[in-house]
Amino acid sequence: MIFVDGENLAIRYGAALKDKGQPPPKGVAYEPDVFVWSQSLHPHPEASSGSPAVMRKYYYTSVQGDENKIDDIAGRLKALRFETPRVFKKDKGRRSKQVDISLTTDMLLHAARKHYDVAVLVAGDEDYIPLVNAVRFEGARVHVWFVSNGLSPKLRHHADHFVDLDEFLLPEL
Repeated sequence: MIFVDGENLAIRYGAALKDKGQPPPKGVAYEPDVFVWSQSLHPHPEASSGSPAVMRKYYYTSVQGDENKIDDIAGRLKALRFETPRVFKKDKGRRSKQVDISLTTDMLLHAARKHYDVAVLVAGDEDYIPLVNAVRFEGARVHVWFVSNGLSPKLRHHADHFVDLDEFLLPEL
């Protein structure tokens, strides 16, 4: 299963674009501070024949606006092949806390119920270290994917494997 802290990913991605003074490369879907993804990330970048299939992909983010805006973002994430987009309403000037806690709850519940062998956590915050350790304690492996400008070295150290998303999301920059 894939669990994406999309709000944080989009914020870090936007900062990388700004630093480079470049627009997103072709093939990257990007809504500032809301979501970023590339179809080159489907399937798993390391997948080969015999690799387990991805069971479900969760994307967690928040957006300012009404229900129509929330539905629009959820629809755009579904078009990017996320079966389970979780889009929360965000108040102006605040980061939604529902993103992190919802991701954590879902990932840990699925681990405890043995729904997956490998979790892909697309996040960079050190705050996720207790989650990574708990999921590993449940017997699952945890792969962390993130862009280099937002990754906690401590989180990378606790993961079973790491994939740098720069090559998928920032290839031409």
